[in-house]
Amino acid sequence: MKKSFGKVVSILLAAMLLLAAGIVGAAADAPVTVTMAMTAPWETFIPFNTTNGNTDAVLELMFDKMIVVCADGNHEPRLADSWEQDGLVLTFHLNENAAWHDGTPLTADDVVFTCELMADPAINHPRRSKVGFFVGTDKSGIRLPEEEFGVKALDEHTVQFTMKEPAPLSYMMAMTFRDFYVLPKHLLEDIPAEQVMTHEFWQHPIGSGPCVFESSIAGERVEFTANKNYHLGAPQFDRFVVRVVAASNLLSGLMSGEIDIVAGAGLGNIPSNDWDMAQMQDNLVTESVKSLGYQYLAMNVNNVPKEVRQAVNMAINRNVLVNNLMRGEGEAAAGPLRENHPYFNPELLPIPYDVEKAAQMVKDSGFDTSRTYVLRVSKGNEVREKSAPLIQQDLAKIGIKVEIMTTDHPTHLAECRKGNYDFALIGSGGSPDPAESCINVRPGHVNNFSQNQDNSLYEKGMIEGFAVNSYEERLPIYQEYQMMLRDQVPFSWLYFQNDLVAYNKRISNVHFENFSLLNRAVWEWEIAK
Repeated sequence: MKKSFGKVVSILLAAMLLLAAGIVGAAADAPVTVTMAMTAPWETFIPFNTTNGNTDAVLELMFDKMIVVCADGNHEPRLADSWEQDGLVLTFHLNENAAWHDGTPLTADDVVFTCELMADPAINHPRRSKVGFFVGTDKSGIRLPEEEFGVKALDEHTVQFTMKEPAPLSYMMAMTFRDFYVLPKHLLEDIPAEQVMTHEFWQHPIGSGPCVFESSIAGERVEFTANKNYHLGAPQFDRFVVRVVAASNLLSGLMSGEIDIVAGAGLGNIPSNDWDMAQMQDNLVTESVKSLGYQYLAMNVNNVPKEVRQAVNMAINRNVLVNNLMRGEGEAAAGPLRENHPYFNPELLPIPYDVEKAAQMVKDSGFDTSRTYVLRVSKGNEVREKSAPLIQQDLAKIGIKVEIMTTDHPTHLAECRKGNYDFALIGSGGSPDPAESCINVRPGHVNNFSQNQDNSLYEKGMIEGFAVNSYEERLPIYQEYQMMLRDQVPFSWLYFQNDLVAYNKRISNVHFENFSLLNRAVWEWEIAK
């Protein structure tokens, strides 16, 4: 009886060991999922139909670009292994292993097709100006049928861009190619141009990036599987999920493990009130990252005259925004360039702040202070939202009454583009190149939120500034450009907010300083299992 019992125990022990081994094996083989949270939703999966950072955070996962931009001003390969500029000609040499998610090789023909699609007059989209630099298009980027197109495939893996006018390589890389996503010719070429924007392809898009689209719930989440054949290296995760999460819930999600990393770059930052608690969590890495991205108060020049815009710029207490809303994790903005930017003009300092003088300027201008003006702000960026009532108070001190109108971000941008506002809070990712803000004051450009029609800023920044290449030649031009911005005030620059970010310690090799430049490089993230 004892012998029999001992045998049973031995069998049970062996079974338990086998079961435990099976569980361990199953755990080791369990798929690795990374969940990234941002606080506002994407608006589309059509790469050229947006200028929304939340949308770009999704697009850069599934579609490739020629290069990626780094915060230090360098450019690194993505689709292109190498590139060179010879006068007006830019040549990219594509990675020969790049392929679409369906296995079809990606070639120079795909790049040319994408440019042709973006230049097609039958398709109206906000990124058309990106192809407006190239021969064969008008200044808005529409293809001119009587001219040869300036984008050509020299061979299967070499594509050549010929510009109409000189432009520094640093600008072309940092602004034109930073968010220039390549599309699959073999899947889209048979669709009539006028039907492209509404085609079912965008319900289940196929790209060539590190993540393969699987499913989405509008406004809530997008789910991907890893592209294990990605030409720059297989990601170390099996699944990648982008979730839309309220800013107030970011830290609790990180603490519980429901979220692995925030999107950063103003798209998913830890609220300043939660920052101390975040730094105390054993499972998290936290970083306060100085970003090139800035926030500004756009002013509709058709509704707010120059003297009043100058007064508004003088009336805003930026130190309150930085110290109270960001708890010092930021920097007051004198213009579109941070003080440590190599092109920053120190003559902009100190930033003018004189409420009494500003109030007198408004009074002397004859500005109608009897009516109430519209101050637009979008949901999703906590500091930007909270800055609206503070700016409302600042404007009230100089006699200007404003009503705050809060909407979702896509609606906010659409209404600002139409000029349906007086004042509006908007953000930009910034750039290592000093000409980044020039398109925002270019008459007719989609990001000309101020409705500016004065060509002088554009001529200084994007004609005179593009006629030279060296730092020494460009420096005085962009220092003068910054002073012109200060005088004309289409925007009142507010602050550079440090990105308060956090991620699970199982993830490493993450470079948040590049996130605002649409460069998350998720295939380089190292993930402990």
